[in-house]
Amino acid sequence: MAELMARLDLNAYEAPRTTGAHAHEEGQLFALRAGLQLIETSAGRWVLPPGWIGWIAPRCAHAAQSHGATAGWSLYLDPALTTALPAQPHVFASTPLIRELVGRLVSLGEEGEAARRLRLVGVLVDELVAGTRTSLHLALPQERRLLALATALADDPARDDTLEQWADRIGMARRTLTRRFAAETGLSFAQWRQQARLLKAVQLLGMGEPVTAVALTVGYSSVSAFIETFRRHFGCTPSRFFAQGADTSR
Repeated sequence: MAELMARLDLNAYEAPRTTGAHAHEEGQLFALRAGLQLIETSAGRWVLPPGWIGWIAPRCAHAAQSHGATAGWSLYLDPALTTALPAQPHVFASTPLIRELVGRLVSLGEEGEAARRLRLVGVLVDELVAGTRTSLHLALPQERRLLALATALADDPARDDTLEQWADRIGMARRTLTRRFAAETGLSFAQWRQQARLLKAVQLLGMGEPVTAVALTVGYSSVSAFIETFRRHFGCTPSRFFAQGADTSR
């Protein structure tokens, strides 16, 4: 029987990096203790703030873009070890146990006992799958005109164009836009716009921008309205949200 592979790499880059569409034969778990990363596939975008744990399935084509200097780790897993993990990219919240497991894997190094490494990986995967699901994903529609709309709004979510204005701009009836957008993203247009604003907010907050500036940048008229919307969506305030993922990388 072929030996299962689980390889952990530590990495640090002083400058932002952009990686075009590519895929790995292995699955990849990864986290940053500094910097922020955006992952994109044909199905959507994911934001990886510092301290949270990203996942990319084997042979999943994706592009990546980092912001600022980054440092963290990547754990490459044999496909046989990843069957319980999602088929699409995902971002997991960390826990004290998950942080301890990652620390043990780092301390083992490349010379550590392979069987022990695999046991630790098994527990790590179990903990990730059993953990709280957090929506750090923005679904993208596939239809050409809807994708153009979604891309423009995701890049600048403070735009306050109405649904009617967007329908006129892309040459689609309002009712058709409403129906097809929901069918392709799983969200109503209003829900999707809010998700786009919150994901952009997480990106900016993760880059160190102050809450007041972020609230205005993503289209909220007041800081209190932004914090309340953030709390309803993620279950905590922005400061608590980032504390949840603290110290994932060692």
